[in-house]
Amino acid sequence: MTASPQITYSRVVIVGGGVAGLELVLALHHLAEGRLDVTLVAPEPDFQLRPMAVTVPFSRGHVARLPLAGLMAEHRGRFVRGALRSVDAEARTITLTTGDEIAYDTLVLAPGAARVPAFLHALTFGAHPTALNGILADLEQGWSRSVAFVVPRGCTWALPLYELALMTAEDVWSMNVDDAEVHFVTPEHEPLQIFGTEASAAVAELLAGANITVHCGVAATIPRRGVVALGPGREITVDCVVALPRLEGPALEGIPSSANGFIPVDDTGRVEGLEGVYAVGDATDRPIKQGGLACQQADVTAAHIAAAAGARVEVPVLQQVLRGRLLTGGRDRLLQRDPGEPGRVVTGESLWWTPTKVGGTYLSPYLVAKNAVHLPQRGADAPAGIDVQVPLTWQERRREDVLGLSPLGTITRD
Repeated sequence: MTASPQITYSRVVIVGGGVAGLELVLALHHLAEGRLDVTLVAPEPDFQLRPMAVTVPFSRGHVARLPLAGLMAEHRGRFVRGALRSVDAEARTITLTTGDEIAYDTLVLAPGAARVPAFLHALTFGAHPTALNGILADLEQGWSRSVAFVVPRGCTWALPLYELALMTAEDVWSMNVDDAEVHFVTPEHEPLQIFGTEASAAVAELLAGANITVHCGVAATIPRRGVVALGPGREITVDCVVALPRLEGPALEGIPSSANGFIPVDDTGRVEGLEGVYAVGDATDRPIKQGGLACQQADVTAAHIAAAAGARVEVPVLQQVLRGRLLTGGRDRLLQRDPGEPGRVVTGESLWWTPTKVGGTYLSPYLVAKNAVHLPQRGADAPAGIDVQVPLTWQERRREDVLGLSPLGTITRD
C-alpha cells in the first residue's frame, strides 16, 4: 500500500495584532482555501479598535476587547504572544524579545507605528484616555474656560481630533455652558484638507456652528503650559491643550527603513530588497496612516500571497480610496467624492457600510458579527457622522498640498 504524500502548507507569519494584521488574517482565510499555515504574533493578547476610543468620554460608544487566540483558532491558525526583536531574511526566521525563533516562508510585518507626544506641554490624545473625562468635567463645571486642540506639523490623519473638538463643543453647550472657548489649530490650509474642498467647506460649517475658533495654516508650537504659539507675535492662552501624537516607524532590525523608521514597500506590500517579506499599515512608508487604507493594503497583499500558494484568486492593483466617518456630536450629513466628480452632498443614505469606523472588507463584518463594536446612531434614519470617500492616485498620496503643510518626515518636537 502506497502512503499518501504529506501535504506541506506554506508558513505565513504575520507580525501585529492591529487593524492591518487582522484584515490580513481574515483575507487569507477567505482567499487561500486552506493552503496556508498562518501564525499571528503580537505583544498584546487582545485586539481593540482604536478609532472608537474617541467616543468613550462622551458615552457614545464602547471599545470591546477581542481575544486574538480565539480569533486565530476560529480561522485555523495559531497565536503567539510576543514582541518582535529582529528578522533574519536570509534564514527566513524572526526572533522575539523572549529569544524564541519562528520560521516562515512568507512574512508580513504589520506592527503599526509608535505614537510619541508631539509637544512637551500638551495632553497627547490617546495616551491617557481618562484624562479627557477630566477636561470635560472641568469645562462643564466651570473650572476651565478654554481648550485648544492642536494638529502637529506633518500629521496626515487629523480626523480624530476634529471629532474630539466637535463633540467637546457639543457636550459643553448641552450642559448650558455658553462662555467656553474652543480653539482648533492645524497646519492644513483648510479643515480636513485631505478630503477636498467640498468636505472642507462642510467641516468648516460644522466648526463655525459649534463656535469653534479655527486657526488654519499654522505649524504651532507650545512653548509652555497653556500657551499655543501660532507664529511670530501671535499666541493664544488656554486652560488646556490637547494634541495628536507624532508617529515613528518601528525601525526593525534586519528590515530596511526610512530615516523615521518606516518600512519602504511597493504597491503589493513587498519590502524592497527582501524575498518573501511584506509590510502593510502604519509601519510602512506610505504617508497617510489610517485604518481603512491599511485594510485596502492588506487585501492586496493577501491576494498576492494566496495566488502564490496556488489559490485561484484575482490579484487586484492597489487603488486606494480614503474613507472617513466623522462623528460630529450634532446634525448628521453624508459627503462623497467620486472619481471624476468634484464632490457632492448626500443625505438620507449611507455611502459605505462601516459601523465599525474602519472600512475593512473582511474586518468590518467580522467585528459586527462578534458584537465587538457598539456605536449608537443619532437619529432614526441617518448614520451618526459624515462619510467621505476620496480616491487617491499614487501622485496624490505623496503630494504635500494634499497632505498638509509639510511631508511626514519633517516633524519636530518643541
